[in-house]
Amino acid sequence: MTDQKISAFDIYEYLPHTNCKNCGENNCMAFAEKLLQGKKNIGGCSALRGDQYEKNRQEIQTLMDVTRD
Repeated sequence: MTDQKISAFDIYEYLPHTNCKNCGENNCMAFAEKLLQGKKNIGGCSALRGDQYEKNRQEIQTLMDVTRD
């Protein structure tokens, strides 16, 4: 595994950027931070549950798997 450091911005790039607050955070960037810290999970983003975001969910999961290695 590489020593690449994943940032909240890396995760944020794949979020829908709606800032809907349905996840309980003020905006998508804050949600990305909580994901990175392990305080939230991908399912917390209601917009990401849509079929149109399947690829984004997979990319975020891949990033999250890298942070755990």
